[in-house]
Amino acid sequence: MKFDKPLRCLFVLLFCCLAAPMTAQDKFRVDSLLNQLNVLKEIQPRIEVLLALSSEYESTNLKISLRYAQKASALAYESNEIKLQVSALMSESFIYYSLSDLKNAMETALKAKEICEKNDLKLDLAIALDAIGMIYYDIGDKKKCSQYYFQSLKYYEASSYKVGIAKSLSRIGILYLDQKDYKTALGYFNKSLVIAKELNVQDGIASILNNIANIYIGLEDNNKALEILSESLKFSVESKNPNMVASNYVNKGKVYYNLKEYPSALKYDQLALKLFDTLGNLNRQATCHIRIGEVELALKQYDLSLVNASTALKIGTEQGFKQIMYESSQLLHKIYLARNDIVSAYKYTILENQWKDSLALNEKAKNLASLELQYQFDKREQQELAARQRRTIFAVGVIAFLVLGIIIILLILNQLRLKAKKSRLEKISLEKELDFKKKELTFNVMSLMKQNEMLAEISRKIIQIQKEAEHEETRDALKKVGKEIQKSSEDETLKEFSLRFKEVHKDFYDALLHKFPDLTPSELKLCAFLKLNMTTKEISELTGQRLNTLENARYRLRMKLGISNSEVNLVTFLAQI
Repeated sequence: MKFDKPLRCLFVLLFCCLAAPMTAQDKFRVDSLLNQLNVLKEIQPRIEVLLALSSEYESTNLKISLRYAQKASALAYESNEIKLQVSALMSESFIYYSLSDLKNAMETALKAKEICEKNDLKLDLAIALDAIGMIYYDIGDKKKCSQYYFQSLKYYEASSYKVGIAKSLSRIGILYLDQKDYKTALGYFNKSLVIAKELNVQDGIASILNNIANIYIGLEDNNKALEILSESLKFSVESKNPNMVASNYVNKGKVYYNLKEYPSALKYDQLALKLFDTLGNLNRQATCHIRIGEVELALKQYDLSLVNASTALKIGTEQGFKQIMYESSQLLHKIYLARNDIVSAYKYTILENQWKDSLALNEKAKNLASLELQYQFDKREQQELAARQRRTIFAVGVIAFLVLGIIIILLILNQLRLKAKKSRLEKISLEKELDFKKKELTFNVMSLMKQNEMLAEISRKIIQIQKEAEHEETRDALKKVGKEIQKSSEDETLKEFSLRFKEVHKDFYDALLHKFPDLTPSELKLCAFLKLNMTTKEISELTGQRLNTLENARYRLRMKLGISNSEVNLVTFLAQI
């Protein structure tokens, strides 16, 4: 199992992945990718090829690698391909880091982080946080570094991405190793090692074991360190990682030197030198020459030691490696002292002190630069935090506004519901009251009709008695009483009926007169009777009018109401008013 591209780059970087010359096979791959780039028209495949080209040049020419990564990034922004934007930015960040351009490395990593946070890309966010942590490590802000490493670990664990978890655990282990907290460092390395072995990532296993060996070197448990280095070397060879193999040889040489087993120390330092010669890494070559010279000095092989120290000094002088010049001058001083050549020893003592002072100045300048970068990074971080807080406040404000709006709407709806319920209840109450009054009106009409029947019967009997009366005065009196009874009955009946009718149909008369203002009071009463769906016979019984008189009245009413069509029912017409 292999690391994905950003992870592989960052993981290998942690464990000193050094530059190597481009082989013929590498050249063939580059040519093939360039041919694809010339043919491809679609943006996404072009971005992927550009990133592949950038990767090919990472180990040989970082400036060319950066140009391809920047082209990929520009295309990704044009196409709005979020994942590819992040990949391109992380490639740029890694290359800037390798070029020691920490400012641009941080800028690109922060951009990638912002995109990941906006689009909820948890795994990519973990990679960006890890890269930011590495940059803080390099400028010496171990506190910030640890914060980002632990955040990265959290996101890797949330994504269940074991490769990333193993890497983060190793990063944190190195922080504790730097503090000489060997116990805690060992705990993190062991956790990382378990995952690396589970995934069978051989160069990762080799790197972790190499770091564990450094713990035992720090604890001066040289035998344990050698045991672990031997295991690390096995995985380094199997993974065909020459840098890791060389690193194992250097550490073995260091352990044997501590044990004063100088022939073995010399053997591994020389093996490391051969590998660094093959890889073309001049800095590490010079370091190996110094280590070999120190071992030869311990073996009192002064001439050989002098050759190696001088070779290291030459490389340092030609390449401007001040640390190498300082260490090689220091070694030459020791060699000439051992050979009792006081003049030459003094000469290199002066050089040693010069380079020591120069290194101290460089260290101060580096510290100042680191502090400046740290200030800029902290300022950017504070700006991002402020921006996030503003976004959060705005989001909270919007949510609060929406919640308040919803509450107000719910209150309004509740009020409307209560109002509607009240209206329904009032309507039901009114309907019940109206229904009751209708029933009461019907009952009253029926009562009036019965009353009229009784009065009519009394009137008929009085007329019968009148006919049978012997005296003229008696007949006149009875006739007068009959007429008064009949008139009083009609007046009372109509008065009672009008009162009851208006209670039930209070707007009927007004509506009718509004449409037909020429209607007479008797016609209005007839309309009221018909509104109640009373038959001509029932009206006759109630009013005492004859049927043919009522039929004629109905006909005249139809004419006044403009109902010329015989198919239109008069009762139905009045019911709609």
